[in-house]
Amino acid sequence: MKKFLILILALALCLGGMCASAEEINWRACEGGELTVYVACGDEHGAAVLKAFQQKTGVNITYMRLSGNACYNRILSERDDPGADVWYGGTCDPFIAAAKEDLLYPYANFEHAPYKSESYGVGEPYWFGIYSGYIGFICDADALAAAGVEAPSSWEDLAKPEYAGMICMANPAEASTGMMTVSILMQIYGEDRAMELVSAIDKNVISYVRTGAGVAARVAEGGAAIGVGFLHNGLQYIEEGSEKLQLVAPEEGTGCEVGGAAIVKGCKHLDAAKLFMAFAMSPEAQEIGQTVGSLQFLTVEGARDPEAAQAVTDMGVKLIDYDSTWTGENRDHIIEAWTSAADMSKVEGD
Repeated sequence: MKKFLILILALALCLGGMCASAEEINWRACEGGELTVYVACGDEHGAAVLKAFQQKTGVNITYMRLSGNACYNRILSERDDPGADVWYGGTCDPFIAAAKEDLLYPYANFEHAPYKSESYGVGEPYWFGIYSGYIGFICDADALAAAGVEAPSSWEDLAKPEYAGMICMANPAEASTGMMTVSILMQIYGEDRAMELVSAIDKNVISYVRTGAGVAARVAEGGAAIGVGFLHNGLQYIEEGSEKLQLVAPEEGTGCEVGGAAIVKGCKHLDAAKLFMAFAMSPEAQEIGQTVGSLQFLTVEGARDPEAAQAVTDMGVKLIDYDSTWTGENRDHIIEAWTSAADMSKVEGD
């Protein structure tokens, strides 16, 4: 009986300051109401989660798909009249910057299923961890073989002249994936050496795309031989049947993201936003992503990681002690440093 009571308490969820187990939440409490969400994870992933929430609650959903940094920029510009109630998905770095700018609602009395790792909850009460993934290289093995070169195994390999015109990366000024990539290099090498490396890699870059997911898509479609992005995005195409893709974890090490979800401070539909957060932090919601090919690791106890994600685990990824707080707090500086080191004509627009 004691163990049973402990389990019930650990799985308690809180809505509007009143604690309740998942079974006790009145999911129809906001039926007929509205909710506007900015989505920074994959479009299909976000759409599937929002559809499930709408069906469960009767809340009418409006959403916009943006990159992580674009979410931050939009919420910052709308701080006096928020256009969204919830920000769902994307790496944690822009969430940290948003919390620093007092853009997020501090949901301090929100209880949910316990995290699998304490690191997933570092943003509370301003933002909450919903998934996790690793930055690496997504390679078109056929294109590399045709060019007579092997896949890169390290960050420094990306600067080798044999990869000229082969690399695609995310734009750090718009995509949190790109900002995280530059921050990883700064944290491994120090800023001066990192910017030298960015400049050398830039010579091999075809384009800087607007979203992290766009990196894997570009490689899968044959538009680049090497993409620097989240390994789970490349894994999605492998699971869908692509036989040419090869995933590589850089030997110097890489960073681990924690994808976030948050309520926008001053939002117009706070009760519906709190109800959505209760859903987002449930195993039910977190497992939806894998049904549409989103293969990140999941954060709360009871949420089953996608079986395919084991392929990333088996790679033996070397992780650095990635400081996401530093990245979030130095967002503008990281973007400015990258802008000075890279060729802006390679940045893709609308």
